[in-house]
Amino acid sequence: MRRLFANRRFSDELRESEARYRTVLDAAFDAIVTITPDGLIRWFNRGAERTFGHGADEIVGQPVTALMPERYRELCVAGLHRYLRTGEARVVGGTTELVGLRKDGSEFPIEMSLGETHENGQRLFTGVIRDITERKEAETKQREAEQRYRTLVERVPAVVYIQEIGDSDSAVYMSPQIEALTGYSPEECEDSDLRWRMVHPEDRGRIQSEDGRTGEPGEVFSTEYRVLHRDGRTKWVRNEAVMIEDETTQVRYWQGFMLDITERKALEQEMHHQAHHDPLTGLPNRALFMDRLKHASARANREGSRVGVLFTDLDNFKVVNDSLGHKAGDQLLIAIAGRLEADLRPGDTAARIGGDEFTILAENVTSVGDVVRMAERIAEILQPPFALEGQEVFATASTGIALSSPLQQQPADLMRHADMAMYKAKQRGKARYEVFETSMGTDALERLRLEIELRRALGRGEFRVYYQPIMALESGRIVGTEALVRWEHPRRGLLVPGEFLSVAEDTGLILQIGEEVLREACHQLRAWQRRYPAPKPLTVSVNLSPRQLFGPELVAEILAETEIDPTTLQLEITEGVMTSNDANSANSTLRSLKDLHIQLAVDDFGMGYSSLSYLKRFPVDFLKIDRSFIAGLGQDTDGASKDAEIVPAMIDLTHALGLKAVAEGVETAEQLAQLQDMGCDFAQGNYFSEPLPSKELSTLLDKELAN
Repeated sequence: MRRLFANRRFSDELRESEARYRTVLDAAFDAIVTITPDGLIRWFNRGAERTFGHGADEIVGQPVTALMPERYRELCVAGLHRYLRTGEARVVGGTTELVGLRKDGSEFPIEMSLGETHENGQRLFTGVIRDITERKEAETKQREAEQRYRTLVERVPAVVYIQEIGDSDSAVYMSPQIEALTGYSPEECEDSDLRWRMVHPEDRGRIQSEDGRTGEPGEVFSTEYRVLHRDGRTKWVRNEAVMIEDETTQVRYWQGFMLDITERKALEQEMHHQAHHDPLTGLPNRALFMDRLKHASARANREGSRVGVLFTDLDNFKVVNDSLGHKAGDQLLIAIAGRLEADLRPGDTAARIGGDEFTILAENVTSVGDVVRMAERIAEILQPPFALEGQEVFATASTGIALSSPLQQQPADLMRHADMAMYKAKQRGKARYEVFETSMGTDALERLRLEIELRRALGRGEFRVYYQPIMALESGRIVGTEALVRWEHPRRGLLVPGEFLSVAEDTGLILQIGEEVLREACHQLRAWQRRYPAPKPLTVSVNLSPRQLFGPELVAEILAETEIDPTTLQLEITEGVMTSNDANSANSTLRSLKDLHIQLAVDDFGMGYSSLSYLKRFPVDFLKIDRSFIAGLGQDTDGASKDAEIVPAMIDLTHALGLKAVAEGVETAEQLAQLQDMGCDFAQGNYFSEPLPSKELSTLLDKELAN
């Protein structure tokens, strides 16, 4: 009886234990299924009901294959039978991934583990099944992301890499582009020794120093260096990387990319070369020459040596351009540059600083004799003729020499002194050299400096044309303007002709200046005539110096270019043109100009020595009475009374010759009133308006002529 009671109590406890066990299993999230050896479902927990959509009452007793698509049923049954025969099966004791079948017919991925159990002496299998849909979707997204990343990495025009930081310095990953960059495969580049050998020897030390530094995660590494290709070529790369750290292993890596910048570097070098070299001859330009002069002067000061500068300008280079054309001129410059460069001493520099000007920097000079011999050598190498456009051309040059001294600290001063010496050589007959001397007079230096600046001003477009209105005294209206040149000096401001015209005439630069003024004045006149149409269009008057009688060809060209009526252009000459030794030639030129139907005027009339015979011979239309006679009008002085007698006589003489009179320098209302009483035709002066830029005079014309 006691034993029976004990057995009954044990059975009750066993049932309670099984109930608790099944309660726990029922509460499990995963699907838990008990299967008989012949493949029938014995038990189905609530997790299985949620997972497969079947109720336990409708699935228990059914084959387990009802939970799988048909294509997996044979595999499952075969596995169970194999286990029964051998005690082994692929799914037993481990996990496998299968496809489950829900009650609604939808398929989904599952992970299944199968274990053997016994219940009441009966052999059973318990399967734990987990819905892994979310995991599979995450894995798919991860694979797709990895594939996109790999595709991106393998297609970008750069080498992507991950490299461990430390003793091993091993390459964790190297993208395939490394082979195009270096000729070595990613596998070969896992060798750190090879990677260092690929770095150019001249850059290796710097890169090793930068790569070996310690830093914190997130630190950026950025540098440019050269690498050696397998075939011996040198390439430039830009290496950009960031330091990262594995949070689990504490291992640090460089993760980054290397970009082939060989073409960019070549372009930078080409641009740098172009910025510092003359595009025609390939010689250093002014900027590079001055930089080298600066460093050479600093070395000379430290070492107690001297430097010399030779400033060479070709003689009569314009003749080559005008006669043979600019192409031949360029060929001559290239050939001369070649001869100069070939004759240099080691360490010296030849440069072309503009136009037909060359400079040579001579270092380690002991005396002026060293530089003089170089100047003599320049003359020698220019002696053989140059073959240009099928013709032999001979060239000479004027060279200025300047030598540094302990007191000569500024390279720009040395350059300027050589420039001055060169112009002194020009003045003394050309085809020679001159050495700069501090004993040169201040006035001579200033005049020489002004000549140099005038030449520079022409090339830089520093000359401006101002306009002073000319009034018709009968109507009181503006009928024309006189074009007056001004020099917008970069340091001294606006200069009037009296401050530079004599030097321009002495050097012949007045011809170029005058042509610029004439062309600009005619273009401006045409613009005004279009803006202010009138029965009698505006005129413009342009001064000519004694050395500046334009040929009719040039004037005809400008008239055609600007399309102005020739009768609205006036050219002013001085009395000196009519009384010069070459008066006959001047008269012939003036008559050729008159054939173009332009107007001629005698400027500053009364200040020269012209006679009535000259006035009768020369084809002029206007006499412009000099301002010195007008200044006395309206004043109560002895001189003023004489002017009051002389001026009407001049006006009467002008009218007797069939010409028109223009009074210059009118400053007061009294002067204007007397000139009107005397019958003067036209007047100009500050009383009406001082000379103005074209824009400001346009404003004045708006007021005067718009009515």
